[in-house]
Amino acid sequence: MVKNCMSNNSGFVIVFQSEHSNGVDFEISKKGSYVEIIDFNNLPNGLLGITVKSMEKVLIKDLTQLKDGLHVANVQPVVDPEVDDQALLAEFPELPNILSQLVKHPKISEMPLNVDFNSADSIAYHLAGLIPIPSSNKQSLLEAIDAAQRFKILSKYIDEMSST
Repeated sequence: MVKNCMSNNSGFVIVFQSEHSNGVDFEISKKGSYVEIIDFNNLPNGLLGITVKSMEKVLIKDLTQLKDGLHVANVQPVVDPEVDDQALLAEFPELPNILSQLVKHPKISEMPLNVDFNSADSIAYHLAGLIPIPSSNKQSLLEAIDAAQRFKILSKYIDEMSST
């Protein structure tokens, strides 16, 4: 898949996969993120490490599993509704402040991030990708209706982390 993406200058979709209690079956989320590969390297364990950049949210349709186990689907871009960025940033000033501190961390500053601190969407998506929360919680942020809902969820997660 990676070789195909690199040779065709295309990306792929990352989706959340949850395992059923029987440990065999799993469910793939209907919303994901279309990503493009921006870097790759061989890891010490022999696996290929890839760094991707999310380009847009997508809705997964007509999912099919190929014989080799790879899943393919048709996707449709998902556009978030417009929000009043300045009102959200004023209501939740801690979120851009936390993100601005995180991007200064030596390991994170090496990452090719392009945060627009005037955009609630940019702040929400970057912060969601950087704070240590379970994948299922990250999926709920991806599936949130708009930046206002994501800010409320992020604020709750950060309050919970701060109180522990």
